[in-house]
Amino acid sequence: MLNHPISRRMFNISLGTTALAAITRPSLAQTSPTPTKGGRLRIMLQETASSSLLDPTKVASFSVYFAYAMVGERLVCVDSRLNPVPMLAESWEPVNNKVDVWVFKLRRGVEFHNGKSLTAKDVTYSLNRLRDPASQSPLRTLLEHITEIVEDDPYTLRFVLSRPDADFPLLLAQDRFYIFPEGFSTFDKPLGTGPFVADGLNPAGVNVYRRNQNYWQNGKPYLDEVAFQGNQDAVTRASALLAGDVDAVQTINFALAKRIAATSSFQVVSSPSGVHNVIAMLTDTSPFDRPEVRDAMKYLFDREQMRDRLCAGHAQIGNDHPIPPFSSFYHTELPIRTYDPDRAKSILQKAGLSFPTQVLHSSDAVTPGVAVDLAQVYADGARKAGISLEPKRDPVTGYWDNVWLKQPLMVSGWGTRFTPDLMLRVAYRSGAKWNETHWSRPKVDAMMDEAVATTDVNRRRELYWAIQETIHHDGGAGIPLFFDQLDAVSSKVKGVSPSPLGSLTGPAMADLWLDQSA
Repeated sequence: MLNHPISRRMFNISLGTTALAAITRPSLAQTSPTPTKGGRLRIMLQETASSSLLDPTKVASFSVYFAYAMVGERLVCVDSRLNPVPMLAESWEPVNNKVDVWVFKLRRGVEFHNGKSLTAKDVTYSLNRLRDPASQSPLRTLLEHITEIVEDDPYTLRFVLSRPDADFPLLLAQDRFYIFPEGFSTFDKPLGTGPFVADGLNPAGVNVYRRNQNYWQNGKPYLDEVAFQGNQDAVTRASALLAGDVDAVQTINFALAKRIAATSSFQVVSSPSGVHNVIAMLTDTSPFDRPEVRDAMKYLFDREQMRDRLCAGHAQIGNDHPIPPFSSFYHTELPIRTYDPDRAKSILQKAGLSFPTQVLHSSDAVTPGVAVDLAQVYADGARKAGISLEPKRDPVTGYWDNVWLKQPLMVSGWGTRFTPDLMLRVAYRSGAKWNETHWSRPKVDAMMDEAVATTDVNRRRELYWAIQETIHHDGGAGIPLFFDQLDAVSSKVKGVSPSPLGSLTGPAMADLWLDQSA
């Protein structure tokens, strides 16, 4: 186990809030001309770098993760529906039906920036460094079920696991599972196989990363250089784009999206994601220990109004379970609850339940600019059912320590997860550390275990649909929306495609090019 407990923010970041986007990505509606090479793309990121070290074992800022992803690469990437696709590994397969031993074949002809060829020894070194207790890596907990990494030959690796894991390829696609040369340790001077080469990272200034002339993807990257800097102020980022000081902005808020989209020289790239807020009810605390109360509370979401009012339309409707609509395991036949305050009132009356005023906790620590307003809109809708909710805006500082997991009614937030299991096991499994509703159903736990232990896609879908139905009907989580991830670009930036992890990330830079005639 870790010597220090992993924080919730660290876990959210490590599970993909700034992860790689796919090599093959769905194109935008318009057809782009043939890519041309050359030029410098200027990007403003959502956060300044907190360190100059590009060390995957350390917790860092979004700018550091962005730099990682341009310089380094992982064995596996993901597509627009979070399915695994080849990166440095060209193929993989389980050895047996138990899915507790996996064989990965490495791509040949890949070189690090120093000219060294990629081999199995580099993969073993990079992953063992994350697994080493001495590194105190927050990612170590994700790799604890790897008991052995065997190099069958210079381009073949065998992973032996302590438990079945049908999602293992997606695990290796997680953020910061980058592959470095064997023995590499000078992370102030990054070295990888990625599309761009760097001398380092300057936290306070503009960083210019150059094209990797020997990149393994033929003809890519198109850009000569990518120049990036961080700025935490959303208005400043949008203003820099509109003024022409930068060509692209990573992460804009919903309010600014309308302003940018209204101009003909810019485009908002809206990507459906797994990011969501939860109205979390403690199911072991009155009145939310009664299933009738939980049921009634879920009819108080005016989901369309919330989408349009809070997100300017940039959200997908949720259905009170944590699997997003773009997931291949999303339950497409489960009817979405509609806003029905009369039905909520009737449910409580039939159960003979009174409902005293409840404090609804929220904070900008959850989703700045959204979570607090969501609590107010929800309370307004509840009033029509005769249910009195008192929204309370808690301070950012201490919210995760003092309110979350403790108060009977609160707003929480979660990032995109690569697999249903990574979401369900953390927040909906009996006794899980971050089971924020204290909900416990052993039958659901058993279904989770069976789903992750089989590669039969139809059986997995059947199990995940059953889990979604149970959480939808009985769970303590009200989930009205899944928020889109918004980036913005100048019209001369081409090759940008929607991705549930955000469009301006990592290898996506290898696909981008500049149309100087636009």
